[in-house]
Amino acid sequence: MSKFGTTALLLVVAISAADAQACGEVMYRMGGALRYHAFVTRHPAQILLYNGSAAQQATGAESARFHENLERAGHKVTVVDSPEALSAALAAHPYDVIITFAADLPAINEQIAKVAHEPALIPVFDRGNQDAARKQYPLALNQDANLNQFLKTIEQTMKSRGT
Repeated sequence: MSKFGTTALLLVVAISAADAQACGEVMYRMGGALRYHAFVTRHPAQILLYNGSAAQQATGAESARFHENLERAGHKVTVVDSPEALSAALAAHPYDVIITFAADLPAINEQIAKVAHEPALIPVFDRGNQDAARKQYPLALNQDANLNQFLKTIEQTMKSRGT
């Protein structure tokens, strides 16, 4: 190979390496957007978030962000904050999943008994109570559970129901 050919080959390799490095930078900056695609559900659910008295004391602004993230993942989310609103929502529409704090379970269980299509119940327990609750509520999560754990639980529930 001539000196000109070797020089041209080295020049092409150097330019290609510079392009690859720049491409890597762009991919790094876009990382948040690329990771988001992993959260898009294959089994969208109709979710009812019950923000009863226990939820209002515990969460605040996190509840709105949680609701928004569930919708971004592809789920349809309805939020209610009273037993009356819960009753009206359950009468108007069949839900696949209800997410609520454990302290609000009595109001939820009373309402679920009245609907034809029983939704899966994901109660949120305080840190120490989750193990005991798993016997009665197999989908129970603790208060420290992150969005990924909720999404995984919802996805598995919907997949097991065949929807």
